[in-house]
Amino acid sequence: MKKRFAAGAACRPCLLPYNVCVTTSVAILGGGLAGLALARKLKDAGLDSVVLEAQPSVGGLCRSLRSGAYSWDLGPHAFYSKDPAAMRHLRALPLKLRFLRRDVRVCHHGSGGRIHEVGYPFENGLCDLPLGHRLECVAGYWAAWNPRSETGRYRNLKHWIEDGLGSGISRRFMTPYNGKIWSVPLERVSMELVRRKIEPERPWAILKNSVLGGSVGRAYQAEFVYPEQGAGAVPEALAAGLGGQVRTGWEVRRVERREDGWRVVSKSGEEVSARALVSTIPVPEFLSALDDPSLRRFVPAFSFNHTRFVLVGLKPGRPPARFSSCQWVFFAGPEVFYRVSLPHNFTARPEALVAEITLAESAGLGREELLGRVVRDLAAAGLIGSESSVETAELHLEKYTYPIPTVGMPEARAELEERLASRQVRLLGRSGRWDYLNTDGVLEAVEAFWLAHEGWLRGRDGGRSA
Repeated sequence: MKKRFAAGAACRPCLLPYNVCVTTSVAILGGGLAGLALARKLKDAGLDSVVLEAQPSVGGLCRSLRSGAYSWDLGPHAFYSKDPAAMRHLRALPLKLRFLRRDVRVCHHGSGGRIHEVGYPFENGLCDLPLGHRLECVAGYWAAWNPRSETGRYRNLKHWIEDGLGSGISRRFMTPYNGKIWSVPLERVSMELVRRKIEPERPWAILKNSVLGGSVGRAYQAEFVYPEQGAGAVPEALAAGLGGQVRTGWEVRRVERREDGWRVVSKSGEEVSARALVSTIPVPEFLSALDDPSLRRFVPAFSFNHTRFVLVGLKPGRPPARFSSCQWVFFAGPEVFYRVSLPHNFTARPEALVAEITLAESAGLGREELLGRVVRDLAAAGLIGSESSVETAELHLEKYTYPIPTVGMPEARAELEERLASRQVRLLGRSGRWDYLNTDGVLEAVEAFWLAHEGWLRGRDGGRSA
């Protein structure tokens, strides 16, 4: 589908000449948040690098798309981190930041078609449930709880949800929601997801939450910063500070090992030579371009989802009927989408919505059919007053949005990384290392990567960094 979206001025390709070989110390594949943040660290340390991005604009999943007066982010982005260094780097960018208090909800279906706005995480917002569902969730959690249980005793995500959280929370939210977002049998999803992303509550906290309500999640997530220009302004500012070190429209075709480093060739015939290589592009794409067919046996271990984003602009004076103050909302019910964000609640801009649907969930639906289904579901959930509230609706496909932490993937990744490290290659980022990270996790991963590999990036240790 031809898209009518514009990118910021900072996203224009830099003016490196075509069909020449650029030589640099470090080549970074991918101009998403991870690749750009690492390049900024290298520049601050006096090291040269080149960022090679396939898309016409930088940012990866942290992009803002614009059409006329409307602006949408690819999913919600709340910039916070428990790592002070990561936040210092963010605040050092030439951006006007807003400080916001997080307001996130779950859309819950009660009896008679009634919609309930439930606090998120779901187990923290049990007091917002209808009484019968609330009692079901609390009783199920208490019945499942084992004071001696650890997450290590569960085989996979399905086992943990059903045996760890209990039948109520499983039925009312966790099983249908996770089924939507992963689009694979939940027994295939490993416990790495729980260990990395979820902090289960104690039974007495669940009981309290069912009466008084809980917190918004982890304490450091309660407030966040956000750029006035949209989430895409962060990678755009990083790229602008790097100047000619960023090359957009540079799609990798081949990656070859040389005695003195690496040679990377684009589909248009440009070449970059580098002593060291860091890949932040999706693992399957990197392995397909790599000049070592033996490593392609790892590709099946890296499962993924693509996402179709439906970008909705509302007519003036037609605000959402429900969830009007939320930044984003989760859906485990009959709606085709699993999440909707409200970009106008992040910063002042025309009222708009972004609905997210995995490609598998919407398989078989054509463009017009999907747009119509999303608009009807938005109206039924109260996020728009009626279908006539919509001024514009666009469809955007983004690939590799969800690297799935399947059972066996962490072990395959560890073996792959060991093999790549011996060849002067490192993996980094959400898609680059197949790490299901939020924005804060990406920034923290870059800080940790720099601390672990500074000697290697400087060329001082012959590639022996861990």
